[in-house]
Amino acid sequence: MRALATLIALTTTTAAVTVAACTAAPSAPAPSTSTTEQTTTSPAQEDTYMQIRLSNAAGEVTARLYDNPTARDFASLLPLTLTVHDLGGREKAATLPRELADGRGRSDYRAGQLGYWAPSHDLAVYYFEDGFRIPSPGIVMIGEIETDLAAITAESAGTTLTITAA
Repeated sequence: MRALATLIALTTTTAAVTVAACTAAPSAPAPSTSTTEQTTTSPAQEDTYMQIRLSNAAGEVTARLYDNPTARDFASLLPLTLTVHDLGGREKAATLPRELADGRGRSDYRAGQLGYWAPSHDLAVYYFEDGFRIPSPGIVMIGEIETDLAAITAESAGTTLTITAA
């Protein structure tokens, strides 16, 4: 009799868990990836410090620098000509001539954002979101492109990128 009561209790618990799992709210859909033609569509992350222009042989894009210490220090380097390479099929990267002011690193990014990778003093121009998480110490976001990304994605490794105040 005691075994029967235990069996009934286990069956009732299992049935309740199954019903709860089946009626729970569906999980949020997986985030979609951006294509190279999309720019950042979410609201502005930070106030604008200044407008800049990025140009190469394929064309020109305009961007804005955020109002943070790292972005202001980056602006002090302008005008700037860098040799870029593709990194991971998600960003164009180039080494800056010197270290920039410290900022708060983060592990995520959006297509169209400009970031600073402190360990190697690199500028990153993100053009594709693939879910990659930036390792510690994280990437310091310094700005975002406001126009089409086609000119950034069209060029290959070794391309010269010129950045000026707009």
